[in-house]
Amino acid sequence: MASATAWVPLASLLLLLLLVAGAPSQAGRLHLSHGRSQHTKPVCTQPVYNWCSSWENSQICETPKECSALWRNSDAPPVSVKLFYETLCPGCRSFLSMMLFPTWLLLGNDVMNITLVPFGNAQETSVNGTWTFTCQHGEDECEINMIQTCVLYLLQDDFSSAFVVINCMLSSYNVETSLNLCLKLYTPFLSEDDIMKCAKGPIGNSLMHQNAMMTNHLSPPHTYTPWIVVEEKHLENPSGLLTMVCQLYQGEMPEVCKRNASSITKQILY
Repeated sequence: MASATAWVPLASLLLLLLLVAGAPSQAGRLHLSHGRSQHTKPVCTQPVYNWCSSWENSQICETPKECSALWRNSDAPPVSVKLFYETLCPGCRSFLSMMLFPTWLLLGNDVMNITLVPFGNAQETSVNGTWTFTCQHGEDECEINMIQTCVLYLLQDDFSSAFVVINCMLSSYNVETSLNLCLKLYTPFLSEDDIMKCAKGPIGNSLMHQNAMMTNHLSPPHTYTPWIVVEEKHLENPSGLLTMVCQLYQGEMPEVCKRNASSITKQILY
């Protein structure tokens, strides 16, 4: 009986010692757990144009308010904006990368329906049923025109990705060598081989002929590049793009349209 009585306090003491000894270990586990929670916090890895592609992305990228404005319900059709350009034309590169692309980022596909037509001042002739092209800035421009035409064709169901690749190319220091890197950055699922197969084959040839037809049947005819058409009317002042789209859009006024268009553009560019 005495031995049993003596065992009880001893067992309690051992239990207490175990608990006390385990306390720092538990605290350490809690601390480590807290540390893991901090390090596993979702990080925004999406490019800007995908921040509003889903509610989850908007939360991770901390843009739910901005995205909510883009997701407003509206039956109004987007404003048609067509750009007729050539890929080595400095003015075309400047307009697309410094005006058209930022405006599209602000307004989105619901407000702007953009059509890109790489051809510009090129000429075409038919030889034995195949079209040959002569470009203002030489053979390299003809090739890049064709490449961008094929990018648009192969990504015809994903204009956002196509536009980002094209902007990446035209804003690069060396447009001629930019394709591979731009694809790796923005569309790793699309290979350069697929694009070149299109560009050097009958599909690319036919697509470029379509671009020529669209360009040569403009009314009024284009007299320079970039030639910008908004709702089938030529836009003479490229810097007025944002203001014009805001004025023509019949849906709920986008937040950015409520501000001064010129000041917004300056904020984006500089």
